[in-house]
Order: sequence, then structure tokens, then C-alpha cells
Amino acid sequence: MRLRKTGPFLLIVGAVLAVGCGGLTYAPRAARSSGTPAVSGRPSGTPEQRAAADAKGILGEFVPPPGAVRLANQPKLPSGSGTMFLNSTAQADAVGYWRVRGEPTALLAWEKAHISRSFSRQDVLIGSPSWDTVYALPAVPGVLPTREMNVQVYDVGGGMTVIMAEAMVSWQPPRPAKEVIPVSVTVVTIAASGPWLGDPAPVTITSVPVVRRLAALVSGLPVSTVGKDVPCPMGAGFTLAFRAAASGPAVAVADGPAECGVVHLSLNGTGEPDLQPPDSYRAAVLKMAGLHWKLG
Repeated sequence: MRLRKTGPFLLIVGAVLAVGCGGLTYAPRAARSSGTPAVSGRPSGTPEQRAAADAKGILGEFVPPPGAVRLANQPKLPSGSGTMFLNSTAQADAVGYWRVRGEPTALLAWEKAHISRSFSRQDVLIGSPSWDTVYALPAVPGVLPTREMNVQVYDVGGGMTVIMAEAMVSWQPPRPAKEVIPVSVTVVTIAASGPWLGDPAPVTITSVPVVRRLAALVSGLPVSTVGKDVPCPMGAGFTLAFRAAASGPAVAVADGPAECGVVHLSLNGTGEPDLQPPDSYRAAVLKMAGLHWKLG
């Protein structure tokens, strides 16, 4: 989840899934028209180490406009300026600041024309006293779910603009080996949560192959890195209660997608780390279970 903070307020501006490394120093370079942007370091090490190296490499892809002067530290920025960030507990950052003469919107347009075409552009927010454009690179599946650079310009008066380029790379922590639904489950009850049309009644499935496919689906989800310190919307989801026998207690309960799209998992009554399903999760559950529920 990408957010922008303006004073005490938070605005959700995009969905993505991602703890800072501070500013780094790089020499300006000419823009490349195509190809994959260079990444610092070899593609090895832990996901956290790879995220830090990737953030450094992405920041190195920023193309300062002519006459821009790199600043050693963050300058004073206009009051009321928002700051983009990822709502994630596993994120590496690299940031740089430049001062240059020119209008903020013209400088953003210049960057759009000169940054590598390997980045896809996501115009996020525009409006005084700061303007943003977020540039994204493809994820590295299972390792780096989010790879972005936020280019933000600030009108500091006197015809001068401060440009902030911040690389934001999320990394995927490993899922604990014990956090899996036991293969002994033979029954699952599926109850609706959230805005489903017609308020569908709970359904109990006793087909062992179907039950185990649903269990494997949940057990294969990655650990969520969504932060808990910002509000998140709720969505339509399921409560999947797995049992080893029809009359026995639930040995695993998967509830979600819930707030921020996470799935809450408990095993034998003990809460486990939240999981992060893909957008296709609801459709996959419905298909496996043979249900035809419709979202409200």
C-alpha cells in the first residue's frame, strides 16, 4: 500500500506491498533510452541485502536536470508538503536531494522524458507546494515485491525547486516453516465476510482433495509486510475453518482478505504472522470450492 503523508493526514494513493537505509551518494549519469536499469551489487545475499543494493541502483538511475546541484542533506521543505512512502515493515530506501532553477511541473516533465524506459510511470499526486511522479520496475518474484522511485519536486520560492528522488524497494521475508496447515485436515467450512451479494450461508466441504487444495493455497501465501500503524480498508473475504474430522475442533482458521488485504491465520488457536494473498486469491478459493458467490 503506497501512502502520502501531509501533516497529520494519510492518503492512500496506490496498492503495492515493504525499513529505511538513509541517503547515499551517486554521481549523475546520462539517461538510457532502453534496457534494464543497473542494480548495485550482485543478485545474491538475503532479500534484505538485495533490497538495499537494488534501492541504491535505482536511485542511481535518477537523471538530474541541467544545472541541478546535489545537496549533502535534506533541505528545509515547504510547510504542508506531503511525502510518499510504502506501508511496509520490510523496505529499503535510498534518497537524494537536488536544487535547481525552474518550475516544478516543467522539471517533472523533463524527468519523464529522460528517465529509462524500463520504468513504468504512475502519476500519483500533483498540487502545490509539492508534486510527485512514481516510477516502477517489475518485481523480482518472491524476493523484491515492490521496486519504485518517487520523484517529488518542491517549490521553494524565488524561482527555485528542490527535487527529491527516493528509491523504495520492499523485500519478502521468509515464511516460518511451521506456519502451514496440517495435511491431516479433511473438512473445511467456508463462511463469508464482508460485502458479498445475497449474504451467502456458510458451506462445509468434505471432499478431501478439495480441502487439501484449499489448505495448500493458504499455506503457500507469503508473509505480509503491511505496517500496522496506518488505517486500511476492509474487503470481502472468507473465514476458512479447517478440521481433521467433521466433529472435531478447528485446527486452522484463515480469515481474509481482511484489512489491507491480509489473511489472518491461526493454528490450534494460536495466531500466526499475517499472510499476503495475491489479487487472485478470492477467485481461486471460489473456483476450488465450486462456489458462485458475487461481490457486493
